[in-house]
Amino acid sequence: MANNPDQLRDYRNRATSAFILFTRKYERNKLALFCFFEGKDDSKYYGVRIDLIVKPIEDYYFSCGKKSEVLRTYSLIADKEYYSNAKTAYFIDKDFDQSIYESLEPNNANKIHETPCYSIENFYTSNYCFKRILRSEFNIDDIDENFDICLDLYKNRQKEFHEQVGLLNAYIACLLKNSETEKLYLDSKHNKLMKWFIIELDRIESNYNLETLNQEFLPINTPSEQEINQQLNDLRSQNCQKSFRGKFEIEFLRKFLEKLKQEANKKQNEQRYFSKKLTVSLLLSSDNILSQLSQYAETPNCLVRYLEKFKENVNRNQ
Repeated sequence: MANNPDQLRDYRNRATSAFILFTRKYERNKLALFCFFEGKDDSKYYGVRIDLIVKPIEDYYFSCGKKSEVLRTYSLIADKEYYSNAKTAYFIDKDFDQSIYESLEPNNANKIHETPCYSIENFYTSNYCFKRILRSEFNIDDIDENFDICLDLYKNRQKEFHEQVGLLNAYIACLLKNSETEKLYLDSKHNKLMKWFIIELDRIESNYNLETLNQEFLPINTPSEQEINQQLNDLRSQNCQKSFRGKFEIEFLRKFLEKLKQEANKKQNEQRYFSKKLTVSLLLSSDNILSQLSQYAETPNCLVRYLEKFKENVNRNQ
């Protein structure tokens, strides 16, 4: 698969750039909390949780470009005794990889937070998050019959989506095992890939197959059907909402909510699912969904425990 050499070079230099920027900001404020993320959008999820749990005197966010660069940034800082007292936090996605903790020394593992699911986007697509969106954005109370109708629609369509997006997830997982650079290409393609799916309130349809995937990705090492099926079985043995690729999951949520909003805003005699007309003004795009729905997303206990350590450190230094 072809990649832009300049783009690859830029990603490889992110750790060095983040480290240099960190050293400058550290000299200005040694009591600040320094947070390192894979991408610039990660702070849309983590930022509010850092503020609520840690309440740092001041914090700085650094985008490292990808997981390996976050880990390299960690090594660059950890190797310098001068920064041993610096309050640094590192956040990475699990992706389709084995847990990063399996390859780290225990003393290093507890200094890096890894999502317990594929990525932060998966925190937005659970039933828990969807219920909170219904209450706040659709103004539907739990005891309202429309609440159960919407929840059942979401569960059923999400299940159908998982059935149809499974092949895509398994195929990509196989590609990523063969080449780390595939992810750079993939991150710029997820919206195009989602065009293969029709998402309606009453059905999910898809228009792709293995041949379509081979033509789209043109991989150097084409995965065999056996490899794909084995990977698919592994992903489905887990909770698909957590194990499947987060960008696909959250794009499904966005499109579903758009359809649900359109239905809710219809006149009562034109509605198929609601017993009354609602006024829903929720505006979501692929660019703003992480920030717009951040307050409703799940906050796993492992993240709370990780951030609470910095709260104690901050308090001791005040």
